[in-house]
Amino acid sequence: MSRFLVVGDAILDVTVAPSRPVRAGGDVPAVIRLGPGGQGANVAVRLARRGEQVGLLAPIADDAGGRLLRESLVADGVEVLSMPVTRSAVVVALLDAGGERSMLSDRQAIAAEDAAGALDHGDWIHVSAYALLDDVNGDGLAVALGARGADVRLSLAGGSIPPEPAVVARFLGRMANARPDVVVVSRDEAAALLGRPSEMAREAARRLAERAPIVVVTAGSAGSAAASGGSVVAVPAPDVPGPTLDATGAGDAFVAALISRLAGGSWPPGEAALQAGMEEGSQAGALVARVVGAQARVAGERAP
Repeated sequence: MSRFLVVGDAILDVTVAPSRPVRAGGDVPAVIRLGPGGQGANVAVRLARRGEQVGLLAPIADDAGGRLLRESLVADGVEVLSMPVTRSAVVVALLDAGGERSMLSDRQAIAAEDAAGALDHGDWIHVSAYALLDDVNGDGLAVALGARGADVRLSLAGGSIPPEPAVVARFLGRMANARPDVVVVSRDEAAALLGRPSEMAREAARRLAERAPIVVVTAGSAGSAAASGGSVVAVPAPDVPGPTLDATGAGDAFVAALISRLAGGSWPPGEAALQAGMEEGSQAGALVARVVGAQARVAGERAP
């Protein structure tokens, strides 16, 4: 069993599904749900439900939201390594009729010095790209990650990377210093990194191949593709029944399944192992998109 350390955020998610388009100054009926989320916490929880040993390093305050987050993580078997902050993070996710979400975020920063002191807790570290996008702490965190032991793997994912050249340049510099073994980005995030419009996942993965030994680009219903060792592996989206209700956390479920599979085999993984991990990830992400809530339990997951 691998020992995972996830470095990222634990966030109180407020999910809002309006009954009709929002009107400025108006009052629109909506279904509003409150629950645990955060890119780091989502990955940690999905790993724990797969039977992995996992710790989460995240900024969590001693407030009502923080207590809810801690209790939920502990109930799923995640070891919480919290960093002190004055208030816990909150994100409001607005869902459209197709289940896609727009987010309003009040995040808390991950202090580089706190992270550096905890990196010996895992033989596989997964870090949220949000942490490397932080201009206050991102440089120090990247250096700390890059100084990890030779046998410790590092994966990096997500972050909603904005298509702003200066931001992308700083992020790519930090990513180079962190030396990730696996990078997972959405097609839109890949487009931001490449500085060009969205293209097929296969082509985007190929163009980003020099950034890490394994680069995976996800494209929702268009499947996913990975570049590794000079070859490109493409996986179609699974045929999962039911409508997409909430895309929040689907990408995190993909990542958890993928790195769980890769950590359980030899390194570097062969093409067959990489494809199998991507297929498991695609299935996991599709199931999560068909429930409401970033950490809502889906079929096949281990109970607490």
